[in-house]
Amino acid sequence: MNYSLDELTNLMNKQIEIKKNAHELAEMARSLGWPEDCQAIQSAKIEHKNASLIYNVYKERYDNLLVEIENSKWAEKEAEYPAATAIWRYMKDLGWSNHVCAGIMGNLMAEVGGHTLDIQHKLKGNGYYGMCQWNTAYKNKVWGKDLNGQLDFLRDTIKYEIDTFGYAYKSNFNFNSFLNLENEKDVALAFAKCYERCGSDSYNSRKTNATKALEYFTK
Repeated sequence: MNYSLDELTNLMNKQIEIKKNAHELAEMARSLGWPEDCQAIQSAKIEHKNASLIYNVYKERYDNLLVEIENSKWAEKEAEYPAATAIWRYMKDLGWSNHVCAGIMGNLMAEVGGHTLDIQHKLKGNGYYGMCQWNTAYKNKVWGKDLNGQLDFLRDTIKYEIDTFGYAYKSNFNFNSFLNLENEKDVALAFAKCYERCGSDSYNSRKTNATKALEYFTK
């Protein structure tokens, strides 16, 4: 029989309750001085053991279903927005919070997504290239790289850039401060000022984009 996550949770909770009752029954018998080999204690032990075994079966099914749901969710997102999904998962693998990932994504949406998650990471023109639209100063470092190469470059340069230009966001702001921001709009603005160093006319749209990204990838 196929169960939902909620149904499996209820079934596991039922086994937890059975184990609790069996334990309490055995303890009560012991408190009355009944011997360990009496029928009441032995029956309680068997009931506790069986409930543990059944619980483990439901728990395994719960974990497997959770993985299936998670994989299905990402498959749907990859089909809709392959580049944005790959970027998000790469950033999450770095240990960055959802708000940090969303703030950065909001900037990429402004740079090469037309303010959507349809990230055109190979976009090139007017002396700029890639998902962050790196200028010609980075031509020999990142121009022409595929998405993974661009992500590696972002990973390898973001700390230096934010540590160096953190003052543009606020005094004594550095990469560690950036990673600890708890609002995607704050992250978007900090990334715009310290890494992209773009014109201020796009700040609001980058912040709006960040909220869209957060909602899309965390719902």
